[in-house]
Amino acid sequence: MQLATHKNRADMNLDLGEGASPDQFEIFEGLGKAEIDRVLDAGVVRSIDRGKLLFRKGDAGKDMFIIMKGKVQIVDEYDNHKKILAELGPGDFFGEMAMFEKRHTRSAHAVVREPSRVLVLKENTLNKLIEKKMPKQFLRNIIGVLCHRIRINNTMYMRARYCDKTSKDVKWVG
Repeated sequence: MQLATHKNRADMNLDLGEGASPDQFEIFEGLGKAEIDRVLDAGVVRSIDRGKLLFRKGDAGKDMFIIMKGKVQIVDEYDNHKKILAELGPGDFFGEMAMFEKRHTRSAHAVVREPSRVLVLKENTLNKLIEKKMPKQFLRNIIGVLCHRIRINNTMYMRARYCDKTSKDVKWVG
């Protein structure tokens, strides 16, 4: 898979689209420009074509992704069935469990649905940031989104467990 990569903000030309800015993304909420720049500088921006697979279910996970522009679907596959778990857009992030779990394998596929730009944070880079200069609010924002996702998954589980027919209508959206 051929991906264009950019190592610094001057090269990356984020090109987020009209009116979009990283400081509007939930993951950067409460961070100042210098703190956002610190996170952006720690990662690598990749331009990815529609239809590309970022990773497969079962792959070893060493990166997390923040969507700067475009759309990515998180898809699970089981017993010859595919289920879209989420369609993510600018400001959404995924793959973060790989950053915090030992020996983590991907729990679903990540498929690019339209030409996209993603910020890739590698596990070792994130660990260095955490040790030295990671904005604490950035980590709080990740934890907040993870807690929200856990709450939704718990609701879906309880509805399915107790045969609530509406459980089929519950959908994680990011």
